Amino acid sequence: MSGAGLAALRRLIAERYDALRNQVSRRLGGASDLAGDALHDAYLRLSARDDLDGVRHPQTYLVNTAVHAAIDRIRQDTRLLSESEVSEFFELEDETPGPAEIAQSRSDMAGMFKALDMLTPRQRDILVAARVDGLSRPELAQRWGISLRLVGRELQTAHEHCLRAMRRAQDVATPGQPPVEPGRRGQRAKK
Repeated sequence: MSGAGLAALRRLIAERYDALRNQVSRRLGGASDLAGDALHDAYLRLSARDDLDGVRHPQTYLVNTAVHAAIDRIRQDTRLLSESEVSEFFELEDETPGPAEIAQSRSDMAGMFKALDMLTPRQRDILVAARVDGLSRPELAQRWGISLRLVGRELQTAHEHCLRAMRRAQDVATPGQPPVEPGRRGQRAKK
């Protein structure tokens, strides 16, 4: 930008600042606080240009540039989170398990695998196929060539064995606490 163009821009802003701010504010719907910032942004944008010597109506050009700067600022601000949204983000609880929970889960899994290893191969297969793979009792009876009644007994025996193993592990982990009742996962028995 030539020195004359920049000098004219400075003089216009210095001499007519209040009128320019009011004009920008009206174009923005009455946002006077935004208008002052927009005029400053417009000056910075225009001072970097070198083609202002040919501008015929510098006041209109400056006001239009300020309005565009304000629109850009509004768009940028809408992309940012509000202060309350940022606060809410930091107040979210971290639900990932901590080291103690991870260690307990690993211990529980190791105990369950030990309990499964102590079952007969047929009991283990029936339990895993029924509870993990979702096979029905008729499918298990056909797979093992046994009656539905025997499938039920093997499943019941496997469940009881795993429940006893869980109780023993729980008694070791929390001595003096009542054991878990059958059929009530994760809840302690009432006294």
